[in-house]
Amino acid sequence: MADECRICIENFNELVERNLPYIVRTISNVTGRYVSVEHDEEFVIALSAFAEAIQRYNSERGSFLSYSGLVIRSRLLNFLQEEKAAETVSLEALAELGYEPEEPHAQQEDLHEEIQAYQLELEKFGLSLDAMVDYSPCHRNTRETAILVAEQASRDDKIVSDTYRKRKLPIRPVAQLCHVTEKIVKTSKHFILGTMLIFVLKLSSLIFWIKETR
Repeated sequence: MADECRICIENFNELVERNLPYIVRTISNVTGRYVSVEHDEEFVIALSAFAEAIQRYNSERGSFLSYSGLVIRSRLLNFLQEEKAAETVSLEALAELGYEPEEPHAQQEDLHEEIQAYQLELEKFGLSLDAMVDYSPCHRNTRETAILVAEQASRDDKIVSDTYRKRKLPIRPVAQLCHVTEKIVKTSKHFILGTMLIFVLKLSSLIFWIKETR
């Protein structure tokens, strides 16, 4: 048993070393800044997410790197929102003590706000960031199609209105609008709905993120 554990650890370290540039690039895309592998907590979060992806991955999920990237992004977004909540409390405490903390980086501030807005919107439909990872299509072509469908549907006022009114995606109208089969929409309905919300809310940082994962 000890040998099996050692082999697992060695394999993990080898996978990390081999994919380190991809992991670092994924972190930078989410945080919008350079990441230190020695000092940044985001790197620790990403490694944990990478290990989680290894444990949960199967061939039906498509490319391992694409899947691991989704898991890393999801865990980092959760972490950043929690950090933002803690930061707010800390900033208020410092203000009460008479300190004037520096303003956070504008891009990261925007990302924090977008994450919070997005999670609140997802909750209206019984979804979450973790659920979006699970509902993400396994195959790249299916995912790309779902994102395009979501973007096009977000521009149709009636579809958006019906989606919010019924708290679910109107499958047939979306299929007709986007000239795809109802089966395609139905198979990815949760992912399409969650992605559509990003476009509806015009969350520019998350729009960049969702398109980067195509």
